[in-house]
Amino acid sequence: MKEPTIQRNPATPPLVRAISELLDDRADARFDRVTQLAQQTFGVSMAVISFIHQAKLLFKSCQGIDLPSLPLDQTFCGHAELDDAPLIVEDARQDARFARLPVVTAAPFLRFYAGVPLRIHGQRIGTLCLLDPEPKQLSSEQLSLLCDMAAMVEELVQRDIDYGTSRSGLVQELQASRDEFASLLSNMPGVTFRCLPDDNWTMLYISGQIDQISGYPAEELLNNKSTSYAELVHPDDGPMLTEQVNLALERKEGWHFEYRVRHRDGSWRWVEERGNWVPGNAQYPLIMEGFIVDITREHEARSQLRKHHDALNLLNDIAFQPADTLDAKIQYALARAKAYLGLDLAVISQIESDVYTVRWVDAPDTLPIPAGYSLPVDQTWCQLLLSDQQHELFIANVSDSRYHHHPCNQSFPIGTYAGITLNVEGQIFGTLNFTSSHSRLGEFDESETLFMRLLARWLSDTLTNSLSNERVTKLMAQLPGTIYQYRLFPDGRATFPFSSPQIEALYGITPEEAAQDAGPALATIHPDDLESVAASIVHSANTLDYWEATYRVKQPDGHYRWTTGQARPERLADGSVLWHGYLYDIHEQELARLAMERNESRLRGLFEFAPIGIALNDYETGRFIDLNDALIQPSGFTREEFVNLSYWDLTPKEYQPEEELVLTSLATHGRYGPFEKEYYRKDGSRYPVRLQGMLSQDPDGKWVIWSLIEDITERRRLDKMKNQFIATVSHELRTPLTSINGALGLLAGGALGVFPPQAAALLDTALRNGQRLTTLINDLLDMEKLVAGKMPMQLAEQPLAPLVTEAIESMGSYGDQHQVSLHLLANDTTLNVNVDGQRLIQALTNLISNAIKFTPAGAAVSITAHAQQGRAEIRVRDHGPGVPEAFQAQLFQRFSQADSSDTRKLPGTGLGLAITREICRQLGGDVHYQDAPGGGSEFVIELPVV
Repeated sequence: MKEPTIQRNPATPPLVRAISELLDDRADARFDRVTQLAQQTFGVSMAVISFIHQAKLLFKSCQGIDLPSLPLDQTFCGHAELDDAPLIVEDARQDARFARLPVVTAAPFLRFYAGVPLRIHGQRIGTLCLLDPEPKQLSSEQLSLLCDMAAMVEELVQRDIDYGTSRSGLVQELQASRDEFASLLSNMPGVTFRCLPDDNWTMLYISGQIDQISGYPAEELLNNKSTSYAELVHPDDGPMLTEQVNLALERKEGWHFEYRVRHRDGSWRWVEERGNWVPGNAQYPLIMEGFIVDITREHEARSQLRKHHDALNLLNDIAFQPADTLDAKIQYALARAKAYLGLDLAVISQIESDVYTVRWVDAPDTLPIPAGYSLPVDQTWCQLLLSDQQHELFIANVSDSRYHHHPCNQSFPIGTYAGITLNVEGQIFGTLNFTSSHSRLGEFDESETLFMRLLARWLSDTLTNSLSNERVTKLMAQLPGTIYQYRLFPDGRATFPFSSPQIEALYGITPEEAAQDAGPALATIHPDDLESVAASIVHSANTLDYWEATYRVKQPDGHYRWTTGQARPERLADGSVLWHGYLYDIHEQELARLAMERNESRLRGLFEFAPIGIALNDYETGRFIDLNDALIQPSGFTREEFVNLSYWDLTPKEYQPEEELVLTSLATHGRYGPFEKEYYRKDGSRYPVRLQGMLSQDPDGKWVIWSLIEDITERRRLDKMKNQFIATVSHELRTPLTSINGALGLLAGGALGVFPPQAAALLDTALRNGQRLTTLINDLLDMEKLVAGKMPMQLAEQPLAPLVTEAIESMGSYGDQHQVSLHLLANDTTLNVNVDGQRLIQALTNLISNAIKFTPAGAAVSITAHAQQGRAEIRVRDHGPGVPEAFQAQLFQRFSQADSSDTRKLPGTGLGLAITREICRQLGGDVHYQDAPGGGSEFVIELPVV
């Protein structure tokens, strides 16, 4: 379809002149402040103000990008100018209007665009727009704020027209702009700031909202008048902030993190900060600028939600613990609850005739309290639950409470108490209580008290069911809910002619009350469920179909619990309908089901939008069961075509040996990979992929394979370019460098006479650096040959001991130079290996050289060679500082150095260990690192023994 022609009304001459004058003065801090604020407020990479001039789009202010002038039909803004409304493009690649724009298909590869047209006297003069290489969305509030910022730009342009270019007009305009900007900042929900990148984060400007976060007025923080902002940051968060800000400076990008700030009253507030580095002036070349929002309430809400989630998960685990007996269920519940609350003793008591009896107990070995132990109620803490009629009590610190002098504390002194009554069939059965000899650091929080109430309810229900089961028949004891009959009379009246005692726990009415009127039971049904339940009863009565319903019932404490019921109807002679059925509580199951649905939805979202291909295949047939878009995209097939492909439609036949190894690995270890191979595209071409996966079993018992399949075309291309570059540079540098080193060596050796001391020192430095560069080039060439498989390996069976001895002797003078001795602690002369001797010596001398460099003067490097579990091991151990744990994963990568700064004390190319590993692997062995006992490092070469 042909693109529509973009037409615009010509601007009036005064407006054209004003825009021309604005564009003549490209640097204008007024417009830059607007784009800087927009960039930081909306968290985008780029913000731009553009004007239309002579059929082109010219850029007045750009943040995050340096754009030239562009033809209107090659820009988003050209389309934005067609309408008075803002233009929002959430993903340009998915929008046919913009998918082929040069700024989308090439650098800067834009995806997101939000632009508001700028108008003066009804004429469109340009846009204020947001740009980003990632897809984004704007809320209605954000869009409104962007329109407000566009209005600010329009007013700036309008003032230029009204005031002309006179100095007084500019001063008035600047002041008005500053007033509007200050007003905008003061009405924002957060804090804006500008500060110096020093240790105190000295504030050059900070908005008044800082008072709400810190308790300090803004003027007390400016220039550290009363205190510095850095002093308000939590000491555990300060190093992280400094590291992230410095990293942002290094990467030339903004930062975004959360941390704690101390309020003047001593409390801590959580804040979210977004910021960026901006140019300063001659005195302060760089300035930190950003936005701070108080998120204490959100953070505390998330924390409380996590605690509630943990408590409910624990209750769910307790409720569904598959114990065979009542005692086992309760003992499991007490053990888990005691551990959750962090207390020492858990007891369920039974109280009868003022006698307190321990029915179930979980106690430490140091406090043996047996089940069946009895004493008067008034000598126990549980007496407080009965006498005060409060039925629950939580005391975090007894010594600081009003119960410190209570008689029970004199008889049984404790530090913490938590108790709640258990009710069985409407009567107090006893108590659930937890105690500890020590006091808690804080009060019981909402999650813990909720947990105890729900646990007490579960225990009450469990005991109620148990006691009821002792009085009813075995058949009723096996049923999980309430057995009942429900009768609906022709006049609309309803009763429960028969119901088991559990109906009271369900609906709050006794079987006798239910037999008179079913109305109170129906009144407990949740209002949102009542209509559907009533409709299902009417439908079943009219059709005599089997009745089923799931709904919520209100409890005495005001909470609702999920209940399900089913019954079979029959019509009686008087026209009424009688149902026979049962009801039972499915609250925990329903909550678990709803949670499972939410989790499945989240997992499906992760599956569909994962950047790496994911496939689910049938283990027996290899047929695709499920796959995501990332797997299909590089193949050129549609989803329907891809799903119907067989395994060998995608995989070239030459990979059959590797595929057989995959099947063997799945059968043996339950997983495979990672390994690399190729896939066919729809056009017959191939592309490389990296696969790994695992064997799993579906709930129906079917075995399936989950696989991660990554398109590594780009990585292969980059690796090839890198290797070619390294090889080219190394070869091109070696010849001139050899001549340079030779000439420097002759000069240093006195071929042209003796040089003055300063010249000799410079010559010596040049010679050493030339030698280091030669070593680096040689290492690069060795690495390139090893990786490419071009390094000749002359394998021969030979004794290991002489090779170890030769390597140590070759490093003796290097050790003397560093005042480090080499000790051969063990050298097994019986070991024979099949290796290239010189290459093994090269690998071993790399390790010894590293050990000497990192060992303090006067210490020793120890070497051992012996057999270990059928393999030959060569260990090189130093007494240096060791390798930081965070760096160990990169230790054998090329150019990896723990200290990669220009001022590091020890020289090196960062290739020695990478070469060592590659040599060892091509010799059939490997090398690894471990922390040496007592400090230092230990490298171990493993080789197969002949």
